[in-house]
Parts: sequence; structure tokens; C-alpha cells
Amino acid sequence: MKTKTALSLVLCSTFGLAVVGNLFVGNLLLAASLVAAVLGVGILSHLAFFEEKKNKPHGAGPVAWINLVMSYGCLLLSLGSFLFLLISPSNPRESTIAKAGQSAGQETEGSLIPVSNMTEIASGGERARLGNSGRGDGLDAMGGANADNQNAMREAQVLNPEIAGAELGLSDKTKVSAQNIQEIIDPSEFDQGNADAQDLLLSRIGQDDENKDIGDPNALVFEENEDNALAFDPTIFRGEEDPNDILSKAKGDKISNLKAAINSLGVSVPKSMSGRCDKLGRLARLARGGVRNPERVENAVVKALNWLNQDQNPDGSWGKNSKGAMTGFALLCYLGHCELTDSPDYGEAVAKGIKYLVELGDEKDGWLYITNHKHGSAYAHGIASYALAEAYGMTEKAFILPVLQKAIRRIIAGQKEDGGWVYMVERPGEDNLRFVDFGNNGASDTSVSGWQFQALKAAYNTGAVFPEIEQALEESIKNFYRVYSSENGGFGYRNKSDAKKANHKLTGVGSLGLQSWKFGHPSQEERRETLKKAMQHILKNNLSMDYQSGDANLYSWYYDAQALFNYGGAFWTAWNRKMEPMLLNSQLADGSWPKEGGGKTSSQGGKDAEVYRTTLCTLMLEVYYRYVY
Repeated sequence: MKTKTALSLVLCSTFGLAVVGNLFVGNLLLAASLVAAVLGVGILSHLAFFEEKKNKPHGAGPVAWINLVMSYGCLLLSLGSFLFLLISPSNPRESTIAKAGQSAGQETEGSLIPVSNMTEIASGGERARLGNSGRGDGLDAMGGANADNQNAMREAQVLNPEIAGAELGLSDKTKVSAQNIQEIIDPSEFDQGNADAQDLLLSRIGQDDENKDIGDPNALVFEENEDNALAFDPTIFRGEEDPNDILSKAKGDKISNLKAAINSLGVSVPKSMSGRCDKLGRLARLARGGVRNPERVENAVVKALNWLNQDQNPDGSWGKNSKGAMTGFALLCYLGHCELTDSPDYGEAVAKGIKYLVELGDEKDGWLYITNHKHGSAYAHGIASYALAEAYGMTEKAFILPVLQKAIRRIIAGQKEDGGWVYMVERPGEDNLRFVDFGNNGASDTSVSGWQFQALKAAYNTGAVFPEIEQALEESIKNFYRVYSSENGGFGYRNKSDAKKANHKLTGVGSLGLQSWKFGHPSQEERRETLKKAMQHILKNNLSMDYQSGDANLYSWYYDAQALFNYGGAFWTAWNRKMEPMLLNSQLADGSWPKEGGGKTSSQGGKDAEVYRTTLCTLMLEVYYRYVY
């Protein structure tokens, strides 16, 4: 027997066994490699056959023929194996995610893994979607029922034990289990509704034909309907007393429009804030809001809160110059993630920040600004009042209310006849001139008015008594219409003609106002038409949306993100496709955000620019569950 014949026999046998073994392994790349290798053995077998035939006058002999037949058989086997694996690839997730195949609540004994194009979630049973789960045990499932009875975990959590926590789903980090979510709470009450939701607690602002599918993320006209589009209806903020929506708090007060959730302090919070205080709800809303990287978004928010924790001043404030405004911004970020005074990681920072604003208000008879700067003081008072109102609404700390009532009274007293607000003016006082009141000259400033409106709305949602607050909110709605331009769908700075100016991007401010209060509109039809044009205006003027571009405007984007999220549908989809990766990819390793292109936050925030832009970006990333006003 010649050397080539012997070698080809050995190789053919070896590769044949490898092909058979790979059928159990299911590696497509290995199958392709074996086809190539067997082809090489086939060539060697042919060379060996002709060599044997040449050297033997009576033919090649039986060994050479057997060798040749074996090479062809091995080739056919390898090709068949490759085609089989190509058509029916194995699912590598079968060994990494909880097995399924049964309905929720049944034991996990299936062998197939449910695949989801939306959230990649699987557990001890049922479909791979957030909100659907069963019960599972074992190292594969890592999702057995635990004390919290929360939702099944994502695939990424299973693949990363640091995130997933311990086996059987027991983890201080994620506290995930696989109990059916319907046994815990009705999803229609805690999650955003579908376009055709029967439960209208959180339904939509647009009509069904306005939530449309989107192909081009820059498109402003959408042709195809999208089922289950994201949106909610601010009718939950109308303020109408409904006996079914009244809760008695511990102190005996009757509060309208609550009933949504009890937070860690035992406080019943408004529906608009309930999602932030439920970890299960936050995850559901991230998925529902179209987030492509829920884990990265949540980690980015936590990193930002950690950065703020380290940047807090010893007196409980944030910032260097505009401590009132920066403390307000920071508190809004913590409260937006439902980090309260009992938070294990941030409770001390939150408590000190609240105490700082209350003491500031006590010292200045209700004013919440630091420096007597007519522009900065107006902004600072609105921002800090907004934060203090949320703090009271979420903690019910009695010492907050007297200062909050004074701060809100200052805003209501300073409202102009056109329904808006302008910068502070100088009044004579002891020792030096002080800015002690909003001015009355000229048309109102939409930017300043936006913060006062948010403060009033947050105060109203606490259920506490604030005289004339509903009338003030209604008048501010009329002011937003005053600066609206029906020609281009934008909201102007002081007049509707300002909507054409590139340096004033305040359409999100006006839109958020119209979405947040029912009264003061010319008609509901005009309200819908105005908001639709406004959403188109925002998208049209943010086609590039690049953090490093010269026209990057975090202040405008803060409002735009809220308005578009509230509106929902394809308008929000188009926005979030750009906003989410832009913010995630721009964040620094320490949790803060760098100076953006054009440096608007540096010119607006001065020495406090780093806190200013980091809080704006954090609030944008919390929009999925924070539920703005």
C-alpha cells in the first residue's frame, strides 16, 4: 500500500467521525471547514488511486477502490451535514435562558427557548416579553420566584452574572423572579396603554391615525399605522374630582387624581409619578418607550446620580453660583428615579438638598434663588420651586409645605396679565438693591414661563392647598397660545414671530404646557392640531441632533424630549432613535457629560455648566418612566 493511499484512508476516517460528531455539536462554521477539508482528502484519494493503477498492470486493486469510495462518501456526508445545519441552525440561547414552552405558572420542563424581537426576555414559561412570565428554577433559569415576585430578566442579565445576581433569581441588585406579573398588578393600570387601551388612566393624546409606523427616522409624514404605539393622555392631570380616584392620606387630607402607587415612605404618589417608584414599572416603561439598550440607559442614570452624589456641596446644595437652580435640577434627577430620603445610596444627599432649599426659602421669605441676577433669579426660583413641589409630593415631609406655599404664592403673584412671566426687577431694600419680584414690563418670556408653569403643576399635583393655582395654570396656557405660530408650528420667545429665529428653540416648552393642563384651550380640536404641528416643527428643526454639533441645544432638547414622549407614536420613535444613542455615547466614564458642541450650557450655566448639562441629560434619560407634567 502506497503512502498516499494510507494517509488518505486515515484522514477520510478521521474527518468522517468529525462530521458525525459535529451533528451533535451543531457548529455551522466547523461544518463548513470540514467540507473544505474533505475536499482536500478527496483530491489526495484520487492521486493515490491513479498512482496505484499506474504501478499495477492488472488495475488499482480493492484497497484503492475502497479508499476512493470512502472519500466520496465522506464528501457527501459533510455536505449533507453543512446543509442541514444551515437550514436548521441550533439556538445557542437554549443553554443560557430559562426554558419555556408552557403557559404562565406551570413548571418549566420545555426544551425550546421563546424568541422575542422586542425585549429578548424569557423566563420559566410563556412568551419572551416583558410582562409575561412563568416560574423557573435552576442555574439555566436564574429566575425562580423570590421574595419580591418581580419580573423575568433580560437575556443580557442572564449572560452577565454581575447584573443578574445569584442563581434562582435571588439578588439584591435585580430582585428578579418569574412569577406571573398579572398576579402582582394589572398591567393596564401600571403601564402605558396601547392606542386602543380600554383602561384610559394612561392612554393617548393623539388620535389613532396619528400614531403611525415610521421607516425614515427623519420623516415628518407617516403612512402606515403602528399598533400599540406609545402615548399617554394628560387627562390624568385634569384636576377633576372623581370619587374613584380619591385616597385618604394619613393626615386625613382628601387628594384628587391619585390611587396609583404607594412609595417606599408609605406616601401615595400621583399617577404621573407612580412609574418611577416601581422598579418593575421602570423596566416595563423602558421597553415600552422603544429603548434599544435598557441596561445601558439604567446604568447611565445611576452613574450620573453617583456623580451628583460626589459633587454635592457640604451645605447640601449643588453648584457654585446658582445654587438654588442647580440644587433644584439635582433633586429632580434623584426624585425622577424615586430616590427619596430613605434611599440606601442617595437618601442623605436627597435629604440635605431638600433641607438646603427649605432653609433658603425660610431665609428669603419664599424666594429660592441665591444671586440677585434678574435673569438667573427668575429661572432659579421656578426650577427650585418645581423640585421642592416634587419633593413634598413624594415625601410628605411637613416642614417642606410652608416654604413651598410661599414660593408658589410668589409665582402666582408675579404672573403678568398675558399669563406668563418675565425676569426679576430691582426693588429698593435694606442695605442694597434686591431683586424681589417678577417684572411687569413687555411681553412674557416663554422660557421663564416654562419653569414657573412646571412648578405650579407639580405643586397642584401634591393635592395641598395653593390659592388661585388653577386659574394661574389656565392663564399660562393662554400665554402659550399667544406665542404660537400657526405658520410653522413653533412657539416663540416673546411673540409668535420669534418662532422663526434659530436661537430661540422653545417649541417644546409650549407643547409641554398644552399637554399638561386641560383648561384654557380655544378648543380641543385646536389643541390637537397645534400639538401635531409643533411635533413636526421640533423634528424638522433637529434633523441632525449631534451632541458635538455647533447647534446642540440641551436646554431645548430637555423640553422637546418630554413633549415628544407625551405625544408618542412615530414622532417619539423618530426622536428616540437619535436621542438615546447620542446621550449614551456622549457620557463620560465618571457619569457626567462633557461640553457639547457650541458650548451653550457653558454660556448659560457659567461655573455651574457641568452640573447643568449633566442634570439635563439625566432628566432626558429618565423621561421613559418619570412622567413629566
